[in-house]
Amino acid sequence: MAYKIIKDGGGESNKLSNKMMTTDEVKLLIRQIISESTDFEMEPVEVVSFNGDGSIRGRYIISEHDKKVSELNTFNPLNQNVIQYPVTGEVVIGIEFLGQRYYFSDVNPLPARINSQQFNISNTSNSKNLNTSNFVDELGAREESDEGDTIIQGRFNNSIKLSSAQPELNSPSISIRNANTEIRMTNNQKVSYSLPTLKFSELINLDYNGPQINFDSDRIIINAKSDDIGIFAEGNVLIKGSKVDIENTNGGVNIKADTITNDISKNGGQIINKTKENAIPFPDLNIAGFLKQTMGIQKVFQGLTFGVPKLSNPLTLASGVKDIVEGLKGAKNFVEATTNLEFLEKDVLTTKTPSEIAAALPIPGGFKSIVGDIETFAEDIEGNIEKLEKFVEDSGQIAEQAQQIDDAINAGDRKSLLNVLENISEDERNKIPGFSNALSIAQDKGVGSKDLKRAQENGVFSAIEDYIAEAGTGKDDLKIMKSFGKILKLTKQE
Repeated sequence: MAYKIIKDGGGESNKLSNKMMTTDEVKLLIRQIISESTDFEMEPVEVVSFNGDGSIRGRYIISEHDKKVSELNTFNPLNQNVIQYPVTGEVVIGIEFLGQRYYFSDVNPLPARINSQQFNISNTSNSKNLNTSNFVDELGAREESDEGDTIIQGRFNNSIKLSSAQPELNSPSISIRNANTEIRMTNNQKVSYSLPTLKFSELINLDYNGPQINFDSDRIIINAKSDDIGIFAEGNVLIKGSKVDIENTNGGVNIKADTITNDISKNGGQIINKTKENAIPFPDLNIAGFLKQTMGIQKVFQGLTFGVPKLSNPLTLASGVKDIVEGLKGAKNFVEATTNLEFLEKDVLTTKTPSEIAAALPIPGGFKSIVGDIETFAEDIEGNIEKLEKFVEDSGQIAEQAQQIDDAINAGDRKSLLNVLENISEDERNKIPGFSNALSIAQDKGVGSKDLKRAQENGVFSAIEDYIAEAGTGKDDLKIMKSFGKILKLTKQE
């Protein structure tokens, strides 16, 4: 509100007279008669409340001091393009035009503070203004400034800063900051990078001072809702992360390059080609190792084929021994390639389904009741190997006793058979298939050697004989399962 402060000039002490006056006396008389006054077209306003449309209810600090809230007028923002909305309790500048009140700017007596609420500066009566605002002062710090800077300073730790690196010429910079996020556009000045960029100085020049844009935040998303994202560079394109995923929704991934290098040397890395859903990585065939394996066994057969016939002739004996020795070198290559899994690609894996792996790594029949299928075996390789080792150890002891039974049957000696059977403990008897049949026959004193032979031919002892044959392969089967374990360990990803 425009207002006027009048200071009394004192007036004239003597009555007017017709006496002659000098020029100086006339000037003095005019100063005494005319009162001094100062006109104010703008006046500070205390913000009593903020309205949702950007207007405020306010009280002129001087001309409306102590005026009731119910009698206060509304002030609209003066500039509708660039607006700094005040908060309750702040002091702004108010003006009037064509009967409408407007506000602009704020009056902040605390230059170190962004927000300056001064409640009741326009009201010293008993009825104080109450702070009904939802605004919380976050005590945000002011943006550091240099001579000549232009800064748009927000209240919530955010700002836009137009600056430079003067006295360095041609060094304009724009900084958009929001708490711990910052976008910087610079020229002719170095940027203070944060982690993780600082860790990769071997990949990128951190002393670069040319024109650049730097995005710095905890997460950065570039999202194109309906069209492409293009990244083009005359120099290198660098992508570095703890894990890098590239996935397409349609059309495939096309890579065109003079050279593609897959460097998986760090931390025992692996290349995994995922070709099937719900499948696990499985080693591909290593051609070099496979050839070493197959050529090794061929060399063994070649050495034996050429060398053995020469051993019978003293004249060719030395040559035959030489052939066999060369063949044994092939055996060494075969064993190395087989035991060390050199025929499998340890660095390149391709996903295969459990059924495909089971077909490639069949579980021996005698072990299926213990470890189930190959998928179950792969869940706990070490634990299942221990189970199989214990089974083979126990089976070996029982198989030895079963072999004694079989030897007595083959000899046709009932008494020897009975003696062997009676020396086997009750617990061990239950583990030998067909034991009870063999015992009942051995206890029959009327059974002779021919009867035993006939019973054997009729399959009476087939359960024992099958068990012996199966137990005899246990150690070999265990070696196979240990090899399977090595293969499946390659599929485990840390």
